Amino acid sequence: MFLQKLNTLSVFALFSYLPLMAENNVASSVPNVPEFSITYEGDKLVCSPIELIKTKIQKDLVRYECQKAYATQVIEKDREEQRGHAETQRLKSDVKNKMSKGLVYSVEIPLNDADSPTRRKIIALRQLEKKPHGKYLRMLLPAKLYVSIRPQFTNSNDDGKLELTNGGSRGGFYYYYQFNEDLELMFQYEAGVDLNADTRFINASDASNTNRRLSYFALKYFDNSFIAGKYWSAYYDIAGFTDQFIAYGAQASGAFSSEPSGTGRADKMLQLRRENEIYNLTLQTQFRHDALNNWNTDYDFTLGGSIVYKGLEDFKLGAAINFGRFDEITPQMQSDGIVGDDFSSIIGLTYKKDRFGVSTVLSYTQNHVSDDQGIYFNGVGAELYMQYDIDESIRIAGGGNWLFTEDDEYKGKYSVNDLILSFQYTFGERTFDDMVYVELSLPNGKFSDGEKKDASIAIGLRFLLDY
Repeated sequence: MFLQKLNTLSVFALFSYLPLMAENNVASSVPNVPEFSITYEGDKLVCSPIELIKTKIQKDLVRYECQKAYATQVIEKDREEQRGHAETQRLKSDVKNKMSKGLVYSVEIPLNDADSPTRRKIIALRQLEKKPHGKYLRMLLPAKLYVSIRPQFTNSNDDGKLELTNGGSRGGFYYYYQFNEDLELMFQYEAGVDLNADTRFINASDASNTNRRLSYFALKYFDNSFIAGKYWSAYYDIAGFTDQFIAYGAQASGAFSSEPSGTGRADKMLQLRRENEIYNLTLQTQFRHDALNNWNTDYDFTLGGSIVYKGLEDFKLGAAINFGRFDEITPQMQSDGIVGDDFSSIIGLTYKKDRFGVSTVLSYTQNHVSDDQGIYFNGVGAELYMQYDIDESIRIAGGGNWLFTEDDEYKGKYSVNDLILSFQYTFGERTFDDMVYVELSLPNGKFSDGEKKDASIAIGLRFLLDY
């Protein structure tokens, strides 16, 4: 027992020390030598020192990154780890920044020559002309490759012990191409990364046997986007307001209660989005597809829509609905509490200014959410998320999830009544893609049999690798 606890504490200590160790190594390895400029293939490049390379022959080298001196339309990277459609917008901004900055080159110059304006330019140009493979691979396509590693320790409700789990690790590929000023093409594939899972990262022959999270094509013309495939739903445009906690939350909005209904990440979906400075409007449909397997029925179709109003300073407010028509209500569905078609509705409000932000949603669902035994009921849910940045590295967050039945036919005692607290420390570029965190869930709700739920804690790391 003692050794298990010691190992747990040792791994968490390593998680906490990694960002500090990385920052210290990078800072100490950058040599104190000046930047310089050169002209290559018609572009003026600025070469900045990034690393000192120690060699055995006592001829140390300085590695430089060289890129365009004047990048156009560079967009500042958002500090938030975005969710839903906002995540797509951020990926597009990252790719546009890469294209604007142009190709990035790597050259290595002897430390003794780094202070000589003439010698360093000659050496750099010689390497660029002889080593085209020195261009960074990440700039060969208008695309972005990324992997987010997310190990975490959580305690199970069975024995309360901390166990190392996968906290939602994922990887993906995002491609962007602009035909002209008015027409843009986008493609994204993203899948969960879990080495212990039986399902594959990519399996083209059987889309159900895969960790696939997103896979879609999109065309944007002026303010209008047409999206086909598996993508964030219109309903999630609002539910995502409060789906901001790291390990807990998103229990009361109904977004992830039934994947085939299209309220979370909608599969086999067609979507039309219109976005401008005042509002975002989304319309969505799914054609005939399977409902839950054990029900032996299909959705004839699903329809969804959302609107987000952004005309107020620091505020956003919105509403969404989603409707799914079943082919038939089978006896198995009736025994599970399904008495009609699938309906979900939600309204939300978010406010963010300076270091403080608060978001809330209120939902009402029919034949959509279920208890811990898989019995469905009509429910009213609410979620609250608040955050405050103490400084650029430290954030505290808190809020809660509440879900209660509004169904006279439901005989269980299930409810969600959770308070959630979160402490987050971000490192690296301080964008909250890289962080260590501690998050606590304090439930006061009940399982369907009336038993009270136990408190839970999650301690973890997030580290983003992207190119």
